Amino acid sequence: MDYSHFETKDMKNQKLKEHIFDVALELMRQIGYDNITVRMICGEAGISTGMFYKHFESKEDILAFYYDKAQGDFDEVVNQQLAGLPIQEQLVQFYIWICRFTAELGVDFCRNFFSSKNQRMNTHLFHNKLIEITNRCIEDAVAGGFSLTPGRTPQQVSKDLCVIVKGIIFDWSAHEGIYDMPEFAGRLLSRCIDGIL
Repeated sequence: MDYSHFETKDMKNQKLKEHIFDVALELMRQIGYDNITVRMICGEAGISTGMFYKHFESKEDILAFYYDKAQGDFDEVVNQQLAGLPIQEQLVQFYIWICRFTAELGVDFCRNFFSSKNQRMNTHLFHNKLIEITNRCIEDAVAGGFSLTPGRTPQQVSKDLCVIVKGIIFDWSAHEGIYDMPEFAGRLLSRCIDGIL
């Protein structure tokens, strides 16, 4: 018997959460993050406010959802698309991918997620997850014979890269997204990756 058409409660909840996020993202693009309310999101999504709060703690919590949902994608990019490349190329290509992924969310999303007001900015959702993945790439390269600059650790390199990329995202947002963020990130990181390592 084929059970593939049956959805579990978790699957239904995940679909609804994604629907709420998609509606909020579209409203953000139309009228800006600061102008949307939970009530507006609920109206557009066709749900009650109680249903919203069952899935998200707040409007701000919506900002974190996309990165939370994408953690598996981060690993997949490193494990499948970048495996076997020299460490410098792995890191540059991984952060180009992160910039492309982030740019797709739009300027308003980025301004509000990459903000000191966003309490979840420095949690595992972006910062620590990227550092963890970068650390793993560098540690694997070192185990395979790559030498870091004396006195540098994988953690220091990872932190530097994460700060640079957050700076690129901030600059892109400040310039209203007028340039190609992934292309800019690739050029900048390619120029400075050896110095960072």
